[in-house]
Amino acid sequence: MKKQITRLCLFLISAIILFSCKKDNTSVKARIIGKWTVNKIEVTGNSNESLNGTFNYTINDYLDFKANNDDQVELGLNNQRTIGSYIVSLGSEFQLIFPEGTYYCTVSTLSGTQFQFSAKMDKTNVTKIYYLTK
Repeated sequence: MKKQITRLCLFLISAIILFSCKKDNTSVKARIIGKWTVNKIEVTGNSNESLNGTFNYTINDYLDFKANNDDQVELGLNNQRTIGSYIVSLGSEFQLIFPEGTYYCTVSTLSGTQFQFSAKMDKTNVTKIYYLTK
């Protein structure tokens, strides 16, 4: 009887260890990490009308969510690079913090190859919709 209880305990401990060490592939943070190509950004809400509209980008333009402990994000548009950080909330919301301000973002589409989200800048009416691909 002692042998059976010992075997059962060892089996349960092994199962717990095996299944508790899963990699997180389902959270928004785990799915957005990596370098995304910026295809276009639709901008509305600027007081200067020339800053509103749809802006198309090339394969060299990117948004890179780093997997480091600082949760850095790098935005490279038109050969200009901006470093910021990101904070993922519960659900499909996250924040992008750049020197120009904080954007409150909501994910519209997120798959292995497509990522679309809207970003509203704090204390303004500026909204940007990002269309990204991998």
